[in-house]
Amino acid sequence: MNVTDGIDEEEIRKDFVVTRKTIYMNNGAIAPTPLSTIKAMTDFMLRLSESGPDTSQTAEQTRLLLDELRTRIAHLINCDKDEVVLTQSTTEGINMVARGIVWKKGDTIVVRGGRHEHYANYLPWLSLSQKRGVALKELAVDESGYFDFGQLEKVAKGARLVTMSHVLYNTGAIMPLEEVGRIAADNNSLFCVDAAQSAGTIPVDVKKIRCHFMAFPGFKWLCGPTGIGIFYCSKQAAEILEPQDIGGESATLSDTTDTIANLDMPARFQAGFRNYPGVAGLEASLRYLLRIGIGSVRQRNMQPARVLREEIGKIAGVRLYGPDEEDKRSSIVTFMPPPTTDPSTLVKRLEENSIIFAQRDVGGSKKAVRAAPHFFNNEQEAMTASSYVKNLIR
Repeated sequence: MNVTDGIDEEEIRKDFVVTRKTIYMNNGAIAPTPLSTIKAMTDFMLRLSESGPDTSQTAEQTRLLLDELRTRIAHLINCDKDEVVLTQSTTEGINMVARGIVWKKGDTIVVRGGRHEHYANYLPWLSLSQKRGVALKELAVDESGYFDFGQLEKVAKGARLVTMSHVLYNTGAIMPLEEVGRIAADNNSLFCVDAAQSAGTIPVDVKKIRCHFMAFPGFKWLCGPTGIGIFYCSKQAAEILEPQDIGGESATLSDTTDTIANLDMPARFQAGFRNYPGVAGLEASLRYLLRIGIGSVRQRNMQPARVLREEIGKIAGVRLYGPDEEDKRSSIVTFMPPPTTDPSTLVKRLEENSIIFAQRDVGGSKKAVRAAPHFFNNEQEAMTASSYVKNLIR
């Protein structure tokens, strides 16, 4: 039995059944859910089936569950629970910002790296620039994805919004968001963060970052089910963000004048939300992660990542991406195989051997191979995966 900091690794791996037959290191795309999460969703559906899906008893159970989930999210990112809006994905949350701000011709949006960003945090802004006459200014980036603060200071002057990812999906580099938040605040700019690759794997604090908006999914590093995500909207920013969907859950209608009034946060942005099984699952997964502690999750994630980076980096002709300093990157390990080995073929061959990596764009249409280990992975799996990579590269 391997126990570290009071956490039993064997028990964790039992909770993630994928570990029985597969070395799954594609958690930056979709992470597996622990058995306790699957049970929580099943139990919730059974309760609804027993009580009836639309009864006062079920409504009260659902209300308490929603409140519990929001409380856990608030603890995770250091916000008020009324600032937690439930969505289906990161993409939906970012589009709430892009469509909800009343843009004026001549407004400026600053985005890090353009195509080097995940498309979820690039295409909405690019679309605005093409359709609404909004200026899109893209920060130049180096190989790891970092940018020059001098350029940011320059282009942020007068900008309506600054946006970037917290952790980069393609190199794993952690962006210096506290400094970005300071620059945005100095220029009275709104600040939007894509936290898809940070929430659940490194500490996230919206108050320190000073962002107005943040979006992330429940199904990556939080190990929740697919189809549910989180949109943080500060109370200050909620006043200027116009809801794009409306319904009986998000607004009221005057009895006499047909006047429509949006409800208070967070209901005003949740017209028609009904993914209550997803809420049950994500609440269970968050309870699991927060019991371990994000700091401990971070330490565990970096153990296999360290082995992958060291062993794969020894292979002749391989090029590693991301910063060398461990405190500047997540557990994502991205590498370019030598020209004799096609990245997509390598990913396919690894999967044939029950090792799940992914192919990702690292800018300029260059494709690389990405491993994204999580806390249920271990160093032995990393050694095995690295050995297969070495044997498959010719």
